[in-house]
This record gives sequence, structure tokens and C-alpha cells, in this order.
Amino acid sequence: MLRAPYSIAILLFALIFSACAGAGPAGTPTPEATATPDAPQTLNICMGTEPSSLYIYSDNSSSARAVRQALYDGPFDLHNHIAEGVIFETQPTPRVQPVTVQQGDLVVDAYGRVTILAPGVLVRPAGCQSGDCIQAYTEGELQLDQVSTAFTLQSGLRWSDGAPLTAHDSVFSFQIASADETPGSKDIIAKTASYTATDERTAIWVGLPGFVDPQAATRFWHPLPQHTLGSLTPSDLLTNEQATRAPLGWGPYTLTEWSAGERIQLARNANYAGTPPKFAELNFVFIGSDASNSLNALADGRCDVLLPSTGLQTPESAGMQGGFVPQDQWLHLVFSVAPQTYDDGFNPYSDRANYFGEAAMRLALAQCIDRNAITSAINGTPASNGYLPASSPYTNPSAVLPAYDPAAANASLDALGWLLSEDGTRRSQSFAGALFGQALELRLAVSEDPQDLAVAQIIQTNLADCGAAVTIESLPASELFTTGPESTVFGRNFDLALFSWPFGEQPACYLFLGEAVPGADWSRSHYGWGGWNASGWRNAEFDTACHTAFNTLASDPAYTQAHQTAHAIFTQELPALPLAVPSSVVAARPDFCGLDADALPGERLLQSIERYGYGVLCP
Repeated sequence: MLRAPYSIAILLFALIFSACAGAGPAGTPTPEATATPDAPQTLNICMGTEPSSLYIYSDNSSSARAVRQALYDGPFDLHNHIAEGVIFETQPTPRVQPVTVQQGDLVVDAYGRVTILAPGVLVRPAGCQSGDCIQAYTEGELQLDQVSTAFTLQSGLRWSDGAPLTAHDSVFSFQIASADETPGSKDIIAKTASYTATDERTAIWVGLPGFVDPQAATRFWHPLPQHTLGSLTPSDLLTNEQATRAPLGWGPYTLTEWSAGERIQLARNANYAGTPPKFAELNFVFIGSDASNSLNALADGRCDVLLPSTGLQTPESAGMQGGFVPQDQWLHLVFSVAPQTYDDGFNPYSDRANYFGEAAMRLALAQCIDRNAITSAINGTPASNGYLPASSPYTNPSAVLPAYDPAAANASLDALGWLLSEDGTRRSQSFAGALFGQALELRLAVSEDPQDLAVAQIIQTNLADCGAAVTIESLPASELFTTGPESTVFGRNFDLALFSWPFGEQPACYLFLGEAVPGADWSRSHYGWGGWNASGWRNAEFDTACHTAFNTLASDPAYTQAHQTAHAIFTQELPALPLAVPSSVVAARPDFCGLDADALPGERLLQSIERYGYGVLCP
């Protein structure tokens, strides 16, 4: 499955593990381990592949992220799609205040771009959240909103070598992340006015004027141990042995040995400030992705937990626990509402028929598609009612997608003026966007990935049942998702397109903003051919709601309200049909307890690893 053309809703899944209790003070064995002489001392978590590095700014694979869950505690854990601070004295609370700017100052414009304030630059004046109050700067002074957040660490936090963990370690990490040599997005860094430590426990983030960041409460940089790495350059850190293969942490475990090709061994961290883990030793074992071998390793005790990367296709196995773990992406079918050829006006004699200009046509075809069959075909979980998970607190409960109903779909297509011909394909009799007699023939663009092609074939069959003839056009992902006017997807040269978008830290209404439509007219396509709204759909009310959300702190009730408004408009208009959330499988020994069913995707299962147990270590 294509993981997403670019790097951003997660569904609940059916793991059936119970929670285990916590334990005594930091740096001491757990009561369960000391009270029971035969309590197990070792936990073996098996994964498919070995990470290349554990450095936080290097390897971002699922295996690296999984191991880092044991080495670090937070700084934020995800619960019900909301990030909660783990190592702070109190939950960080952003503050918004107006600041005065003038020509020549560095600001964030109305569309989230860092720019120098000059006449003609579009900005949101202080207090402006929606798109209705955007104005062009002319001259003189102007007030824009500026956000700041103070992060106060808990007292007594220590690195695993016993050195104090301080706010300066976070600022050091920010400086490393800011370097050109360090991989990773620089977007938030570019929108940062300052990030400083005011004392040993307090770091303060300040955004540029005009940047009202909904996620300002999380703009704390993952600390790096300045006392051991401070003499190294950003380039050095990418290859330094201590940074990449023996990193210090402050979490429940500390790394003791890395046996290449076999396992990473960790031991209980005596300097951990939280509830001590139940096991004295933790091993991450690399066993490959052969499902049969993985199940054997679980059955014979070599593994206590199998992470999704070990290749399981179904969670059921005799005597074992298991469940589907939704991946951090959602598969959807995009309708080409406005292909590139319409940019100079729609001409029914030379352009493709305007199949999808009206929502009624998109909704009718959506009723033709059996999303449950697609979910089953990819071992997925049902798609949400939009571009964010059904379990998200920002989902509009009244917004629903059209149910699979071929009879209703065919009736709607009849009413729209598409009538069945003798060959089983519908032809226009009175459809406003097509010439008389024009066939309902559609091209479906998809990658060459076998799973994507299997889904495309289901869609092809479903739409044939509604009289739409679909031709599948598969291309290598490298070709399908290029940018520019010649691109199939992002050049808007398709009828239907099937691909996945990632789930991001915020609900993804931005994927369908009107200004994000790729195109040559910069007055309408504010990102040029770098835009991502391949559907070409534009809706002013949706844009206003989405912009309001992205210019409001997540803690403000207006943030939720704006996202729910945008969500409702999306499901009513349906520029793209969410299909399913691809899933992986996790499994564990039958007497295991403590996996966190609220923490997704896969590696987030380990964010409460100190609660893991089995046998006598469970309640």
C-alpha cells in the first residue's frame, strides 16, 4: 500500500488486552516483581526489521520509533488523538497576544508562509481567525497575533546516566534540529521567533507574528543530552556511535547492548522518574516479516509480543491474543471535480465531460462503492465519515457518508440524466455536463502496488454495476505523484484517483482547501503546482471553517466547532470518498496485559510500556 505521496485520523481498533497496575517509587523494583519469587524478569518484543539508528533526527522507521518508546517518556503521549504532556509540572498552556509589526518585519502571512512584511502581503490582523477578515498590508504599523508557550519540567528528571535533564537540553535539541545538516521538516522552526531556556526547568517557545499555531502546546523539542553530545556538530551526530546506537534517555529502560542483526537489549532504568517497569530486562528481537516464523516464535516463547512489522495477516491464532492496528494513513478515492483543462473555462466539445461538477453525481457514485468489501480486502478498519477518524473528538457526529446502496445509486443516476444503454454503459440523455449520447467512461489512476490494484478492481466492478465503465491506469508511484502540469494526480489529469494520505497531528481539512488546488494561476492556486488538493474542488464555506480551525488554539472550543463545520461540509460535498484505513496486526501471548489500546498507530502501543506484564505480573 502506498504510504502517502507526502507526509498526516486514526480509528479505534479491537485489541482485547486488559490494563496492568503500576508500581512503586522510581529506581526500585516493582512490588509485583519482588513479591513473587517466580515472576518473569525478561520481556521480548519482536519486530520485523532492525532500525538503522536510534538518533531522533535520523531513522524515523516504525522499528526505531518503537525502541525509542522504551528509552524516552513522552515528552507527549497521545490519548484520544490529543497530545498530553508527560514530563511537565503542569500541562502547557499557550498564550495569544497582539504584537505590533511594521514593514520589513518577519511574519507569517494569511496562508501560513513565512515572509517579510511589505505592501500587498496578505495577513490576518490580530483577532482574525477566518478567511473573511484577511487584508493586504499597505503601510505603517499593524497588529498581528503572536503565540507563546512556557514549558516547565517536573523536578528531579534525570538522564539514565544520572545527570539532570534540563530545559537547556531541549533548547540544544532545537538548535540541532534547526541546522541544515539535520534531516526533517523545518516548517515549525521557520515559524519560530525564539526558543529559549529561562532557567533549568523552563523553556519558552514564541511563534512569529501571524502564526496562531493550534498545536502550540506541543512545541517543546525532544531533549538531547547536551552534557554528552554538546561538543559534536549536527553532522557528527548523524553517525556518532553514542547518538545513534547508545543514546541516553530518561524513560523506563536504558540501552545496554545492541547485537547487530539479532536484538537490542535494555535494562530497567534506575533513574526513571515514573512508575518502574515490571521487567528487569527488555529485548527488541529482530525476526523478519515471515508470518509463519513469527507465529512459531510467539508460540515457543521466543517472543512475548509481535509488533505489526512481523508480517501477520490475521490476529487469530490458537491461544494467542491479537488485533488489528490501524496504520497512520487513510485510503480514499478522489473525484476530479475540476481537471486542469477547465482552467481556461469548460468546453463540452473539447474537454472531458463535467462528470463531477455537481455533488449529486459524486454522492451517487459513492453509493455504488462497497466500502466494507474494500475494508475486508486490505485487512483494514472501516473508513471514518470524512478525512479524520471516527474516534476523533473533532468528528461531526451528524456527518455521514453515503451508504452502499446500488439501487439508490442507479435511481439517482437515472434522475441525473444518465440512462443505461444496451451495452450496459450509461450515456447522457440530459446530464448538464455532457453532450447527448456521451458515455459514462472514467479513467482510474492508481499506483502499481498490488493492494492498491486490488482495491481499484473492486471499485471498477462496483461502478460497472451502476453503468459506469472504468479503465484502470496504473503507474509507478514515482510517476503518479510527481508535481507539475504533466503530473497525473497533482497536474489534475485524471477522472478518478486512488491513493492514501497520512494522518497528521491535526484534522486534515487543509487537504481540500481551495487555495491548495495545484495550478498556474497564483491568485487562485497559492502554492502553484506544489498544491495538493488534486480534486480541484473549491468551497468558500469549507475554506472559512478550515482556516478558522487552523488559526485557533486547539484548547479553544472554537477550534472543535470549526473542524466539525468543515467536516460536515466535506461529507455533504464529497470531493473524495474515504474508503478504509489499512491495518497491520499485533499479537501477544495469551496471558499478556498492559498494551495501550488508545495509542495508535502501531509504535504508540508502546507508550505505556512500563505497564506491560504477563503471568503473575498481571492482576
